[in-house]
Amino acid sequence: MELEKPDLCALAPGGKTLRLRASRCADCGGLSFPPAPYGCPACGAAPDRVAEELLSGRARLLEFITIHTRIAPGLRPPVVVGEAEIAPGLIEEIELGAPEDRLARDMEVQAVPVLIERDDVESLAIRFVPAADLEAGA
Repeated sequence: MELEKPDLCALAPGGKTLRLRASRCADCGGLSFPPAPYGCPACGAAPDRVAEELLSGRARLLEFITIHTRIAPGLRPPVVVGEAEIAPGLIEEIELGAPEDRLARDMEVQAVPVLIERDDVESLAIRFVPAADLEAGA
């Protein structure tokens, strides 16, 4: 099964979790997600000064909300979205794979592959679930 967005993530060993693809600048140390193939967005360093870095896929959930209306193609309501710190100082919008009643601010979440179907094509999408669920084998 192929990843829906292989430019953003990679399967971790064992295939139960995902690692996020980022890039780090050799000049300023800046980390960017998604990876920056055109160079460093922080200092403007050339592309050859930026290297891919795989992040653990763990994040700290900052905020979340359930959306009950269709706001974008591919998002079928209800959908839980949030903001998470995927690395120190790096905050991104994420889609969660758990209902609000299983989530809390500042909890640790983990990127996992979830089977989806779009236009009759199956692929593995990125969703974030409570890390404690994975540790407990839920």
